[in-house]
Amino acid sequence: MKKLMLVIVGLMISTTLFSQSCLDDVWMCLRQNQAPKAKKLLEGCMASNPDNAQVWLMKANVYVNLYNMDQKKLASDPNATPRYPDALLTANEAFIKALELDPKVEPKTGMLGAIAGQKLCAEPFYNMGVQAEEKGDYQDAVKYFQLSAKNYELAKVNNNAAAAYLQLALVYSKLNDPAKYKSALLKSIACSPAAYPACYTELYYIYQNEKDTVNCAKILEKGFAALPADKHGELVEAQMNYFAMTDQKDKLMALCDTMLKNNPGDLTTIVNCSNYLSNFKAYEKAEEILTAALATNPNEFKLNSQMAYRYFMEVVDYEDRIEAAKNAKQWSEMTTLRNDEKAVLQNAHDWSEKAYQINPDDRQNNIMLQQLKVKLLIPVPEELKTKVDSYRHKE
Repeated sequence: MKKLMLVIVGLMISTTLFSQSCLDDVWMCLRQNQAPKAKKLLEGCMASNPDNAQVWLMKANVYVNLYNMDQKKLASDPNATPRYPDALLTANEAFIKALELDPKVEPKTGMLGAIAGQKLCAEPFYNMGVQAEEKGDYQDAVKYFQLSAKNYELAKVNNNAAAAYLQLALVYSKLNDPAKYKSALLKSIACSPAAYPACYTELYYIYQNEKDTVNCAKILEKGFAALPADKHGELVEAQMNYFAMTDQKDKLMALCDTMLKNNPGDLTTIVNCSNYLSNFKAYEKAEEILTAALATNPNEFKLNSQMAYRYFMEVVDYEDRIEAAKNAKQWSEMTTLRNDEKAVLQNAHDWSEKAYQINPDDRQNNIMLQQLKVKLLIPVPEELKTKVDSYRHKE
């Protein structure tokens, strides 16, 4: 038995010595910038030591060097064909395998450790994801953004991990996969809650589409708590939407007052507030805001179009009331409402016409203007009719 144990120990020592000698040869090749030769020598090390963490870590370093060699070649000749197109993927898999075999595995002098190596791979994977997305190759984009995010997470570079998950979410959006879109946004927030306000707003509108008002409120609350004050403005439009959706008119009006006070003259704030107020039938308040802005900027398209929309929504309101009076056979009330509607209808038309003269290519205003002309029995110019017809053909 003692003799047998000595034989086993002897085999273990000889195997260890072989792997170290083999790895030393590979290491020397890498130090001398001979990555292809190192790759060939590595194959022998791998065959004899398939479960050795040091061998897998060396493999990762070899393939990082092969990747860098291809990148250097591409930098001098963008049309060159990479000799090792999957080198970075192979390197990343080897870093992971080395950690699985030995979480405390240490690299040889001058070589990358497993965590540092995965961190190094993360940025190129992110860039590969961007390139794949730009080409419309969304499946590859998903693969690379996932790798980038996981590598950054492992290296605890949280903001970068959040960025990669956000890009991954946008790809899932293009793939029309709402479940994975939502999941990637939540992972982005989990990595770095204060990094990207867009994650909160995108999730808000997902929950809105799902008619989940509870989570709509929760994600806004979470966003306001996590984000610094100077980024709160990016959540405000979603908050306006929430107050309108949940019929909280007083809170909506108070929020608009605060935003207009904090952002005097800001066009986006003015348009958003007047839009939601018009939808909420707060016509006078919307008009007050727009009138003040138009006094200093009378030819701003968005302000003129939004004023038209304010009156257009009141027209819609009148038509609902006229229909209700008709159904109730309240003929006198119906006549009164129709007479009152005429002035509102004319105002809507005139503001929309002015907006059209400023910008004749806005889809929403053009559709609104044609509808108003038809209601007023005003001939629709051929140019406007052609534009509106073209929108229908594109749908």
